[in-house]
Amino acid sequence: MKLRKVLSAVAAAAVATSALAVAASAADYNGYISFQTSQYSFRNSWDDGSYGKATPYFNSYIAWGGNDPETWPQYEDNFDYELGGSGGYVLPATYTDVAITGDGTYTVEAKDLDWAITGDKDFNLIYVSTDIAKDAGVTCTSATIYVDGTAVKTVENPICDDQQAYFNIALANIWNPEIGGYGLAFPTESLKIEFTLSGLGGGAATEAPAEEAPATGDVDAATDSTKGSPDTGVADVAAVAGLAVLAGGAFIVAKKRK
Repeated sequence: MKLRKVLSAVAAAAVATSALAVAASAADYNGYISFQTSQYSFRNSWDDGSYGKATPYFNSYIAWGGNDPETWPQYEDNFDYELGGSGGYVLPATYTDVAITGDGTYTVEAKDLDWAITGDKDFNLIYVSTDIAKDAGVTCTSATIYVDGTAVKTVENPICDDQQAYFNIALANIWNPEIGGYGLAFPTESLKIEFTLSGLGGGAATEAPAEEAPATGDVDAATDSTKGSPDTGVADVAAVAGLAVLAGGAFIVAKKRK
């Protein structure tokens, strides 16, 4: 009887370990909407050292206006004298970022921005910034840009821009001829990207719950938005096990479509 109990316990532990490995195989990642306008106002990648998630600027809209804080009087209080070395504006924005939990379709969005303040009519860059390693065997099968709620561009098998350190879905890049520019409607209300991922496993083809960064009007307010941060230092056993599973797998590099 004792041997039977021991074997039962071992079997139960094996099942629990197996279940943990399966649950952890689709580790949670994050996706962020990123862009740069034709006048170089922007939201950069989450990992950017100067304006990324670890900085107080990430959840704001960064706009250049020379070194005169009265260039746009309505935002005089939003002028940051240290921005870029010569000063610029840290403007209110609402960003909807997303937790990526496996294969499926997700949405990220930027809204409540003063889109036209610098006279912009186009973008230099539009992309989804993620914290997924770019050699993790992940692919994006389709991505659609929505402007003010209307679909304006769909790209099948978009390029993972290998200028970036992570898997980033590039939908416009004037400096990369393989990706090309944008040249379509410029937003007055919102810019949204819907994208579908495969290669992660562990998920259904449905959108994961999104996190929405609060609207921010100054640097201090932007600092408070840390929900879903990949660098909070909090990790559970499932996440660690998931990384171990990924580390032991065979990866296919997916940098660009053919």
